[in-house]
Amino acid sequence: MHEIGIESSLVEAIRSGEKTIEGRLGTPKLLDIKEGDTLSVREDIWREGEIIGSHEEHVALKVTQVLYFENFTEMFQAVNYEAVIPAAKNAEEARAVYGTFYNDKDELEYGVVALFFELL
Repeated sequence: MHEIGIESSLVEAIRSGEKTIEGRLGTPKLLDIKEGDTLSVREDIWREGEIIGSHEEHVALKVTQVLYFENFTEMFQAVNYEAVIPAAKNAEEARAVYGTFYNDKDELEYGVVALFFELL
């Protein structure tokens, strides 16, 4: 089982079934996740670009598909932005949300992984 942290409001969207895709940098930890794997999602509380705490309760997910992209813009051209960032009004706004978590240098270095999942 793999553990990842996701911002609080997005964990709520997972619980409600609105969010079914998680986009991340393609770091070695994320590249290790494969279809069929289980994810334990920790609910992180963010303030001013930093994690200030986490809730104890985790959400369990099963990875159903993994796709790889050069960057988040390419990911949002291929997947439904609403399944990634349900509150976004369009793909550009969803892309901007990722800009608050990741910088362009890291995106260029690692690429992007899209994890499709279902709630367990």
